[in-house]
Amino acid sequence: MVSARIGVRSSGLSVFTGRVVSAFTGFLFNAMVARWLVPKQFGLWEVVIDLVAFASYPVTLVTFWATRDVARGKMLGRTALVTGGLLSMGGLAIYFAFTFVTYTALSAALLPFLLGAILVPLSYWSVVTGSVVAGYRPSVAAISLVVSEFCKLGAAYACLYVYHTGINGVLAALMVAYFVQSLVGTYLVRGAAGAAVERREIRRWLGLAWIPAISQLPIALGAADTFVASLGFGTGVAGIYQAAFVVASVVGYSVSLSASLYPLLLRGGAERLTGTIIEFSLLFSIPLAAGGLALAGPILYLFGPSYAPASLGLSILSVMFVFTTLSNIIDQTLLGTEKVDEMKGARSADFLTSNLLYVPAINLTSVVVYVVSMYLVLRYSFSAGLGTSSEVALWATVQLAATLAFMMVKARRARRYANLAPPSLSVVYYLVAAAVMGLVVYFASPVVAVESLGTLTYGIRLLALVFAGSAIYFGLVYALDGRFRDMAHSFMRRI
Repeated sequence: MVSARIGVRSSGLSVFTGRVVSAFTGFLFNAMVARWLVPKQFGLWEVVIDLVAFASYPVTLVTFWATRDVARGKMLGRTALVTGGLLSMGGLAIYFAFTFVTYTALSAALLPFLLGAILVPLSYWSVVTGSVVAGYRPSVAAISLVVSEFCKLGAAYACLYVYHTGINGVLAALMVAYFVQSLVGTYLVRGAAGAAVERREIRRWLGLAWIPAISQLPIALGAADTFVASLGFGTGVAGIYQAAFVVASVVGYSVSLSASLYPLLLRGGAERLTGTIIEFSLLFSIPLAAGGLALAGPILYLFGPSYAPASLGLSILSVMFVFTTLSNIIDQTLLGTEKVDEMKGARSADFLTSNLLYVPAINLTSVVVYVVSMYLVLRYSFSAGLGTSSEVALWATVQLAATLAFMMVKARRARRYANLAPPSLSVVYYLVAAAVMGLVVYFASPVVAVESLGTLTYGIRLLALVFAGSAIYFGLVYALDGRFRDMAHSFMRRI
């Protein structure tokens, strides 16, 4: 069976649109949570989510190969779901092992950790479904994400503001989101299910399990920063940092525009795809970062005054996520152009010298350098009494430096496999338009978003300012860049 057709820009725009909608709903969700939870509880919530992420690591043994095989036309969705469900039992064992140590160290309430256990099998289902979606029809991710986000908002409102359940209600809302996203995604890609569970493919996946075990390890350890910070310095600073990180991560949503890149490269797409996708992603990530720089203070005020010290950290992280987006695109290029797993008689040595191992090796080094440096910086900050604002800013700076440095290392290798030409004049136009937009919203924010206003009025005014900034940016790009005008006209003709 042949996989569903994947468009370069249409799939990316569909997923990105879903991410933009989810950014709005996600911002509302996080604002509700931050307004209800003090920073220490916000940090505890992040610790529970980190434990779920650690426990979900074994599922990557399935998802790595599921995406690659489905993208190449093998309908193994049913096989992936069954295997993922079996692996989730091991995930629960990992979760409770980590929970025992963490619960004792933090002296926290037990119920949030018990509720987190329910998230583990739901996370396995969600991740496996996402891997099938990525290989079969990436645009489905937008639909399942948007539906689940609105369900999460409704559940959070009921749990927090009607039943006053606190952090336990936040975890319940996440359960609803995981369940709905998995259910919708599974249904919409049922064409990739296959006729039966393919035991031969499961044996092949498990025989090559060491590859995804290594390749996905950096992602699992990437969540270790707030975990380490919480254990070493308390959940307070971790909670404040996480508030800035959550807001800045909206910039990283632009990586959704590259949703079609990986499966298309696996199917033999042209090397020029990477350059096209990078420029397309910068069209959106640059203004998002500029908005984060200009509105860091007002956005965090909506979360609550106690999160205000993270404003400088939010500005730094907004820039960091531009490079994170580029780094992810480079990863997709290196992995998508690698064909060693299609070679008959490929030996372990062939895999060891391939991009399937090179990418995780670099990413793992990056994570280790970052987490160790973060710990040392925070240790110095606390001993010197620099204060929360400086602690968060230094933490963000370390993450920015590590991301940028290792992105450049990977980009050097990626030039062998794809056309990574210098940025075109269009990118200069994006920067100019974003700078103008950023200055306008920065100076307008004290007038439009007045802190003495009520929360709802303040939020509506801030949202109006965001929309006005978007209009300024895209209006300027439209006036300056002929290529963008052509793309906009082409898009409008399809509507």
